[in-house]
Amino acid sequence: MPNKNYSRRKFLGNIAAGSTGAAVASLPAGHSANGSPAVADPPYPVTMESYPLWAATGNLPIEHVKIVTTDEIPKWDQEKLQAISPTLNLQQCRSVEEFHREVVDAHVIFADFKRQDFAVAKKLRWIQYRSAGVEEVGLWPELVESPVVVTNMQRIYAPGISETAIGLILTLAHGLNKYAVLTNQHIWKPVDDEYMSALSARRFGDGRDKPWTRTNSLREISGLTMGVVGLGGIGGDTAYRAHYGFGMRILAVDPKPLPKPAFVAELHAVDWLPKMVPQVDVLLCAAPHTRESTHMLNESILRAMKPTAYFINMSRGPLVDTPALVRALQEGWIAGAGLDVTDPEPLPSDHPLWTAGNVIITAHTSGHSDPSIQRARDLFCENVRRYVNGLPLLHVVDKQRGY
Repeated sequence: MPNKNYSRRKFLGNIAAGSTGAAVASLPAGHSANGSPAVADPPYPVTMESYPLWAATGNLPIEHVKIVTTDEIPKWDQEKLQAISPTLNLQQCRSVEEFHREVVDAHVIFADFKRQDFAVAKKLRWIQYRSAGVEEVGLWPELVESPVVVTNMQRIYAPGISETAIGLILTLAHGLNKYAVLTNQHIWKPVDDEYMSALSARRFGDGRDKPWTRTNSLREISGLTMGVVGLGGIGGDTAYRAHYGFGMRILAVDPKPLPKPAFVAELHAVDWLPKMVPQVDVLLCAAPHTRESTHMLNESILRAMKPTAYFINMSRGPLVDTPALVRALQEGWIAGAGLDVTDPEPLPSDHPLWTAGNVIITAHTSGHSDPSIQRARDLFCENVRRYVNGLPLLHVVDKQRGY
């Protein structure tokens, strides 16, 4: 007899969401993918319902859905949305005041918004945030406890961010940041002159003896070891490029029980971080910002790094103890840092991080590109199609975890 708890709709819906693992996780406990009894429950993360049942219990497709956004949706994307449902009401707000008015009876919000807006949006059913991280735009207790579904832009910006991460590593390793300064000054000079002088005389220009180190030499990144903190979209994409593009050995930690990709040599829980850090030549921070991850990259972690290693942060500034990072650069605990994010942000012009040492800082812009913006709109259009037809949404946020 078939198991009555088995939900064919849930299984097919999860397949529609593009996740074989999620589909298998929807099977009854103790059953394998072919429906036969399993020796033990499969090691897939348990997936929550990614769409509230009020859609499935009514008539499909859902009609008269009101979407409120602060984005300017191009004409071709408006046409895609209207093709999904001719009764769809898309309100593109041109001001904060207009947004406050329209959000009151909105079913869907495609925007970042304030806590007071959520309080008055009594018909709200789904929020599509425009960023991958949602901790800064709002996961308030009343939103977490509500039935409102939250989706984000995870993996949408990963290609551009991972390309920037590789660029930062190459720039530090080959001294391109130093050459940029020399170019602006119209100076022709090898940036490893200081290293060559130290190699031959073990002395620096000021006449004082200093310990010899290879951190001043230009390096090749091929064959180095990269440690990845957070093997999600950004971490996974960067690790993929580093391994297949430069033959780098990849070690990683992640809080979720993920299957290990072929391009990763070792993948462990986050408690392995102190053991991973001393092994790596590049430490990449790509984890989400939560209460648990705040300042996880602290003085003890930075001190455990090789003095020849680079630190790269592409996720959120508060994951790093900034005063400790300043000291790490000033005192030579590490060879350099590439930062697309900082804490605080924007970084004040007089902050010591600017002049701490071999550091490159970009303005949290690595994910901003025309392709990523279009991917974000495409994801939203696809999620609207799924919403209207009562299907599971893509990139649903676990509101309890915060990502």
